[in-house]
Amino acid sequence: MLTIITPAESQRLTTLAAIKDELRMTAGADDAFLLTLIDQASGAVRRWCNRTFAAETVRETFRLSTLTDSLMLSRWPVGAVLSVTLAGATLGEAGYEVEGATGLLYRLTDSDERLPWPPGKIVVEYVAGFVLPGNPGRSLPDDIERAAILLVKAAWFSRNRDPLIKTEEVDGIGANSYWVGGFSDGATLPPDVQGLLSAYRQPAIG
Repeated sequence: MLTIITPAESQRLTTLAAIKDELRMTAGADDAFLLTLIDQASGAVRRWCNRTFAAETVRETFRLSTLTDSLMLSRWPVGAVLSVTLAGATLGEAGYEVEGATGLLYRLTDSDERLPWPPGKIVVEYVAGFVLPGNPGRSLPDDIERAAILLVKAAWFSRNRDPLIKTEEVDGIGANSYWVGGFSDGATLPPDVQGLLSAYRQPAIG
């Protein structure tokens, strides 16, 4: 079970300035529409990847039935582990270590050796995720932002055509093929966007 303690102020995976640079726009008449597209594209990326990218403080509860070598935290990268409670007792910082990039949390002995987590209730509070574009110390991988930009760009250029048209052909000139997708739950993403995001996708469980 995961509870968000401190939510991110924004989930936008790119900025209005980046989108306007991509589209070579200077006027602000369409800013509100572009921000809506950014929100929709960011949501589509999160749903396809099955994860949240913005840094947030969360509390995660594990109820183990057997000895477990490590705990796999649901959010990563992990910036800091704030507390670990085992069977109601708070472990000192020397009692655990985390692999920030993978979210694996290990229990340690007094001699700094790893040992399994015992059956029972374990509660971990931690900060995980990336600093998003437009914020100091931005850490979101460029591939993720690029994927969001491509989705916004595709939505922008498709606004004046029938969204159900997949191919248009003009005799003697050529043909154009379009991605027919969307931002709704379960929507597929263009192949180039999936290629950018594949390394960051979390497999769906259940």
